[in-house]
Amino acid sequence: MQPSGTELTDAELKSYLLGLLARRDYSERELTQKLRQKQVAAEQAEALLRWLKGRGYQSNGRYARQLIQAKLHKGYGWFYINQLCAEQGLEKSLVQAVLDELNVDWLSIALDAYQKKYADKPIVDYQDKQKRMRYLQSRGFDGQVIQQLFKQL
Repeated sequence: MQPSGTELTDAELKSYLLGLLARRDYSERELTQKLRQKQVAAEQAEALLRWLKGRGYQSNGRYARQLIQAKLHKGYGWFYINQLCAEQGLEKSLVQAVLDELNVDWLSIALDAYQKKYADKPIVDYQDKQKRMRYLQSRGFDGQVIQQLFKQL
């Protein structure tokens, strides 16, 4: 927080934001929160975000693509990814467009996550199967994908 009476100039704030974006992409919501922590007025924050977007430094589309690809690579399902993107302030239509563009094979991702966790260990009993199904559900996979996966096993 800034000491009272010392407001940051636009140039200082632009430098701060560019420094953040140099390390990784941020959603518009995250950058707004960062500016709020610095006690930047809402109108000034909006102007700064417009400046970043206008020059291509910040893009929710690029951020969504990177976030989704990272979570797919780590073996997360549709529900988890949608929830995470909503928390980051990304519009559902943007998230769906990215998922459509990536042409995600949810069954393949679920199978990879399952094999990473359980390898080739056989299912011992019904409770073990239920435990494994809950694991996949907690990773964000829907019931249909989980059922398909267990039919394949």
